[in-house]
Amino acid sequence: MTSSSALSHLIHRVGSTMSNGMSSALKNGGEVYNEEVDDALALLPRYLRVYVSHYHDDFYIAKSFDPRLVAQLMVEGFLPIAGSSRFLLPKLHLERCVLQLSPDSKLHISKSTRKKSKRFQLSLNEAFDDVVKGCHKQHGINWLFPPIVSAFRALQKETIDYGDCQTQLVENGSFQPSCTIPVRFYSVEIWNAETGALAGGELGYTVGGIYSSLTGFTKEDAAGSVQLAALGKLLLQCGFLWWDLGMEMEYKRQLGAELIARTDFVREVHRTRVENKDLVLRCNGRKNAKDIIDFDRPDNNDATNTKRRSGAKHARTQKDGGAKKRPHDE
Repeated sequence: MTSSSALSHLIHRVGSTMSNGMSSALKNGGEVYNEEVDDALALLPRYLRVYVSHYHDDFYIAKSFDPRLVAQLMVEGFLPIAGSSRFLLPKLHLERCVLQLSPDSKLHISKSTRKKSKRFQLSLNEAFDDVVKGCHKQHGINWLFPPIVSAFRALQKETIDYGDCQTQLVENGSFQPSCTIPVRFYSVEIWNAETGALAGGELGYTVGGIYSSLTGFTKEDAAGSVQLAALGKLLLQCGFLWWDLGMEMEYKRQLGAELIARTDFVREVHRTRVENKDLVLRCNGRKNAKDIIDFDRPDNNDATNTKRRSGAKHARTQKDGGAKKRPHDE
């Protein structure tokens, strides 16, 4: 994986290209940018336009799967998917399906799901490759082509090794990074508590106070609904504000998600990526899904309720926790 200095170099190259009179040229598609013509182009930051261009509707296109570019798109609100093994197709949905977690959680968990949850355990970053295989088996390759899997794997490895993947905050109209913004990538696993077999899972990432789900699978009855319920409660326990679920689907509506305009979503990404950049999703080892789901139930003991009140504050502080020291850029 490239170092953070590589992204700084990428940004510098973009700035040089623009200053040399190519400000209207977009390398990938040869389009001429006109802010008055298309709002979709206006949502693409200037420093990325040499490498990414608007394709059609809510899709953009790039020829690179560099993990740093993928992470940089994440901090700008794009959902990175692949159109083939040759093209990255970042998506900025016209309307984003999101679930509010704070200040008033709209997460809904059915009694049936809560009852079945005791049969499962939840974990983070234990079985990335198995989750990818499960997604491929259930959905086919779909958009999860090898180059983007490699990019996600690199981001997840850096999250495990160093605690996060560092991206650059570049204000629109500028080509000078002002600070670093962390992206954290996760595989989420749901296990059969009795057999220890993987029953389902998903891939996702965090930017500030937003967790974004990318894709997932299930191969056991109730595993999918339990995984979603437990993950939602874990996000709530760790202090996250929003759960980004991408495109609208009925099961997401049933969870409590609603549609918001993409301009509002991007505005919230830009706010929370700075204000809540220290939020971390944590699940040490495998935890019983029912214990996670019930962490804030009124019939729990005082210790659990105290844990709930302090959970968000605790999660806001990133601990070293055995993470490697990130090497200095040369």
